Amino acid sequence: MPHSLTPELRALQERTEEYAREYGLDFFEIVYEVLDWEEINEVAAYGGYPARYPHWRFGMEYIELSRSYAYGLSKIYEMVINNDPTYAYLLAANHLVDQKLVMAHVCGHGDFFKNNFSFAHTNRKMVDEMANHAARVRRYMELHGEEEVERFLDRCLSLDNLIDYNAPHIKRRRWEPPPLVDEEPQRPEPKKLRAKEYMDEYINPRPVLEAERRRLEAEQREEEQFPPRPEKDVMLFLLEHAPLKRAGRRTGTRRS
Repeated sequence: MPHSLTPELRALQERTEEYAREYGLDFFEIVYEVLDWEEINEVAAYGGYPARYPHWRFGMEYIELSRSYAYGLSKIYEMVINNDPTYAYLLAANHLVDQKLVMAHVCGHGDFFKNNFSFAHTNRKMVDEMANHAARVRRYMELHGEEEVERFLDRCLSLDNLIDYNAPHIKRRRWEPPPLVDEEPQRPEPKKLRAKEYMDEYINPRPVLEAERRRLEAEQREEEQFPPRPEKDVMLFLLEHAPLKRAGRRTGTRRS
């Protein structure tokens, strides 16, 4: 699988990082691995991490990457992982000048990962964390079966793009459940003109009052904003306003 740098590439890495530090870049130690196009597509399908939990989505991404490379539509020159040490992968088929440019590019990535505010709260040991997740999911598969765990992963992965990536930098408000209200909200009542009982239905005709009531209800709905404050985090909105209830298993008996 991975191959260490040749002496020529090792010397090139040392010179490139020396120049980068002279220009003021600050980054973690960089560990390079040289991969062929099949190996780098495998790692890319895993999001850059060498060990991930088993799932059919990774296989689909590998097929897409491999066909795109075979047809000449795309080519992965390098990959960088935000980790300490920073892991980077080089494509073995690159020319020496390409490897030099890639190493300089990786130094820029490493400086950004280490010093940018957006990455301040990230886990710097994500390679180990991903490997631990993979081992845990495999244990769950042994306990509960592959199909059951895979169905659960399908649901989780269908929601992963609904999480706010800025969440670590946001000070969350304390959520409190809404107060329980036994009575239904009062419907707005139109104002009636004063009239004696025997003249009321002529001065305040029922169709006119009903039309006015519908108009007032429409205005009331427009004034009520839901949610009270805009919420970018879709997952947080669902947690607060759409609690999920576990559905009961269907049986052959009918309940009246």
